[in-house]
Amino acid sequence: MFENSLIDLDIRRRSRRWWLVTIALIIHVVGGGALLFAQYWNVPPVEEPPINVVFVNTAPPPPPPPPPPPPAAAPKPVEVQKEVPHIQPTEPVQPVQIPEKVPPPSNNPPADAGVEGGVEGGVAGGVVGGVVGGVVGGVVGGTPGGVVGGDEAPLRVGGDVSRPEIISAPKPVYTELARRARVTGTVIVEAIIDQQGNVTNVRVLKGQPMGLDKAAVDAVQRWKFRPATLAGKPVKVYYVLTVNFQVQ
Repeated sequence: MFENSLIDLDIRRRSRRWWLVTIALIIHVVGGGALLFAQYWNVPPVEEPPINVVFVNTAPPPPPPPPPPPPAAAPKPVEVQKEVPHIQPTEPVQPVQIPEKVPPPSNNPPADAGVEGGVEGGVAGGVVGGVVGGVVGGVVGGTPGGVVGGDEAPLRVGGDVSRPEIISAPKPVYTELARRARVTGTVIVEAIIDQQGNVTNVRVLKGQPMGLDKAAVDAVQRWKFRPATLAGKPVKVYYVLTVNFQVQ
């Protein structure tokens, strides 16, 4: 029993020791924490370094461009002095003196008025130098018995000049070469139709190959016309004709 008492006493002592150690640790922890907390509140504030603001002068904007130069003054027109021609005064001309007495006109007929007594076989009102037996209205120096207007140049159809009319028109002969090649077309010619209605002086205005233009000329030269007229008289005229070639 005594031993049990010693054991209990020893256990109690150990328990008390642990309590003391625990309390001491708690006191140390609380004291250390209080000390740290006090030091934290006693730390002086950190002074921030002053900020130096430096103002930099920026470059000024470029000046505006200079105004354009004024336009050059237009050159003054050069005045051209016109030279005034110097007029040379002419000396006055003395007028021709009119005779006081004017001779009376001569009653003698002019030399070309005809031959005194006339010419045997002449016609009243004829022309000096005419041919005995000539036609009234003929040309001086013409041939007796000639046709009135026989040497006149051909006229153009139109106006008072009537158109010649075809009486007969033989067909042209188709050349063998053109027939084999089956060439077709129109040949245009210009001819002179005389006072008798005959065709002369044929020339080609528009031809065709392989001898068709020559065939057209040969055919037209055999045509017969009723002649053109002017004031009821037959006249010589230029006339354009067309000849058609077509393979049958």
